[in-house]
Amino acid sequence: MTSNTQWFEEIQYEQRVPFELEKGPLIRFILLHSPEMSDLIVMCNHSICDGMALANLVRDILIYYADPERSITVLNPPDIMKLIPKKSVFSLSAILTQLFVYNANRKWKKSPHYFFQADYAAITRAYWEKMKCGAVLIELDTQESQIFLEKCRKEGVTVGSAVTAACIAAHNDILGPFTKNFKLVSVPFDLRRHATTSVGDVFCLCVGAPSFPYTYDVKKTFWENAAVLHQEVHKRVEKLDSAGLEVPGFEPSFIDAFACFGPMFKAIPEAYSQTDNLSRFAQDRKNVAFSFTHNNKNMTPGTIPSNLGKLNLQTTYGNLHLDRMVFLPAISEIVPLILGGIGAGGRIVFSLTFAEPIRNNSSSREQDMIRIRNRALEYIGFPEKVSERAIE
Repeated sequence: MTSNTQWFEEIQYEQRVPFELEKGPLIRFILLHSPEMSDLIVMCNHSICDGMALANLVRDILIYYADPERSITVLNPPDIMKLIPKKSVFSLSAILTQLFVYNANRKWKKSPHYFFQADYAAITRAYWEKMKCGAVLIELDTQESQIFLEKCRKEGVTVGSAVTAACIAAHNDILGPFTKNFKLVSVPFDLRRHATTSVGDVFCLCVGAPSFPYTYDVKKTFWENAAVLHQEVHKRVEKLDSAGLEVPGFEPSFIDAFACFGPMFKAIPEAYSQTDNLSRFAQDRKNVAFSFTHNNKNMTPGTIPSNLGKLNLQTTYGNLHLDRMVFLPAISEIVPLILGGIGAGGRIVFSLTFAEPIRNNSSSREQDMIRIRNRALEYIGFPEKVSERAIE
């Protein structure tokens, strides 16, 4: 029988293996099998999918496991930007955005850099020699999940808003309140639901994310704070108020530079001597990509809660019984709170993912996250579930 944490140990190992970006596939499947309990791990590069895409993929795998003769319908990824309601191209904000993208592309084309598999592999290798992937879970069993869901409904908030508010409150208590840009909360949501034409459960990166300031008010009750957060998220999602919708307008090589290779320079400068390509890029410090990287760092949110919600899944597929699902969003060493929520098999599970230095002689990030998890459990009404373990 597989251990309770073997699946996560496998994820930590697989994180260190770079994808073949130029060849593919950009997804891997790992099955940890035993007669009593098996774990299916799906790891995917974020460039081709989002959390909901992975959840739908797992659902389809289970469906076809139970019914191998079922016909298959292939859903081709759409250009989602053409299928979401657009603001007027003549509005001031739209004009300024277009000018911003045009000017950035113009500067990039004066001194472009193109990255290849060897560069990506060098970055991946150097990063995971220093860092390790960490996760702490908030898990409710079927009875606890139902109690919590009913409480959230009574208070007029979503499960995601309640857990997010609890974790922010817990962070305040354990490590202190967020300041400056870390007061920002960025909430990913599924753009498929907002397409003007139905796209179905297509497998692709199809996500928006409003970003807004939020401060937990200690003078209000926990549920009042959760309601404020819920209302803010709902209002912005309904308006499709999303940061990053302009990104497809940038040159693809420029996106690689400012979203990946630029931010990694300070964390792992030693990697930039491992290929000629990386060395040339590192020496071009006046490049527009580095200024973008610096500006983006100053806009980094303190909290990114990705809640996939309750999935439309059965509990039984053929001879398989679905016990639970766990969603681990991409980690970051600069975002203090990253949450991944999912409901399946009657259970609600939230993860808190993080990056931690392998050689850490000071405080442990994992211990901090366990303390935050435990305090959050108290806020949402389950103090009896406090534990010293990251994963039960």
